[in-house]
Amino acid sequence: MRPPERWPLHPAPAATESLSSWLRRTATSYGMYSHQLLEHALGHRELSDAELDLNPPRYLLDELAKRTGLDQHRVQAMTMAGWVPWLFDSLTPAPDTYETYVHQFSVLLPPARRQIYTPRKWLPWLAETRVLRGCRECLESGPTILLFWQLPLMASCPVHRHRLETYEGHPADYIKWTTSVEDQRELPESLTLMDRRTWQAITTGSVDLPRRSVHAGVWFRLLRTLLDELSAPQGRYGQQLEEVRRVWDHCGHPFRAGLHSWQPFETLHWTRQQQLLEAAAAAMEMVEAGSLTALGTSAYLLRSEPKAPISSGTPPGSPTARAGTQKQPTLDELWNQVTATRDACIAAAKTDPVVAKHLFDFARYGCRSQESVRGLRDTFAELGIPLDFLSQTEG
Repeated sequence: MRPPERWPLHPAPAATESLSSWLRRTATSYGMYSHQLLEHALGHRELSDAELDLNPPRYLLDELAKRTGLDQHRVQAMTMAGWVPWLFDSLTPAPDTYETYVHQFSVLLPPARRQIYTPRKWLPWLAETRVLRGCRECLESGPTILLFWQLPLMASCPVHRHRLETYEGHPADYIKWTTSVEDQRELPESLTLMDRRTWQAITTGSVDLPRRSVHAGVWFRLLRTLLDELSAPQGRYGQQLEEVRRVWDHCGHPFRAGLHSWQPFETLHWTRQQQLLEAAAAAMEMVEAGSLTALGTSAYLLRSEPKAPISSGTPPGSPTARAGTQKQPTLDELWNQVTATRDACIAAAKTDPVVAKHLFDFARYGCRSQESVRGLRDTFAELGIPLDFLSQTEG
């Protein structure tokens, strides 16, 4: 008997879920393992999770799309190959891959100070050894494994705002968390912001920076450039040495993450990769605040837009103009007052239930559905306001 072309059971893939994770969940629907599903349902030899998630045969992806009714591009997006050329220029290493990817931009250092390396078989973000990382809260709610947890792109979960932790096993069959105490540090706010921007790049295709929105491909390369600059040999810094040291002092980690000789970011242990990601986040925060000198040609993307006075249209020097400037605050001044008041309210709401309730009631004005109210509660949770304070706002 000919097997049916369309599988009756096939759970919908989660956003950014890896192919191996989706196949494992699909196979579980039939009481099978994923390698059994590949062999008996598709007649395909067993592939490791790493092979499935990196660049599986195209005909396998086409067959999976046909058996599940998913769009072919959606199936391919569960693999690294589906992120060429946004995240990777190519999955085939070339002699000039490092220079093309990492030296396209510059942030802290002028281009002339950068040393160009040509590591063999190098690909951005991909390590030779597979590291299993995940969000503990995400995996406690279900066995879905995200594709980007495999890459050292982020150090935290943007949904739960917790650090990603290393583990062994296959959720939900077996999982053993192996995160060291050193990797369970408090999450800096600057790292949370940077990881949210990375997540925005992954999920929307663009990132909102202080000056303008940039394509996801620009963000990935800008971040990788900054990681390279922060781990460059000390002799390359020149007059920027003290500025780079200030970044490392700010985030409380050893200079250059304790590296004695240069190594590509992808080859480092996860502990050092986290330190470099925290340093990159601190550098972005300091550049945006104007407290760090950045000499790179792309640093302007991270700086805040300079405040420009808005003219009232009255000719300069006229009595009306002089009177207006004495009595009327500028738009920037008014906006700064609003921003300061908002920040003060949020800070107070984190510790005062009464303030939290009043702030929630004010923000809820205009919410027309339960869905919008739930979205507002999620926003309060992201801001660090305890949801227990809002228990009296239900209804």
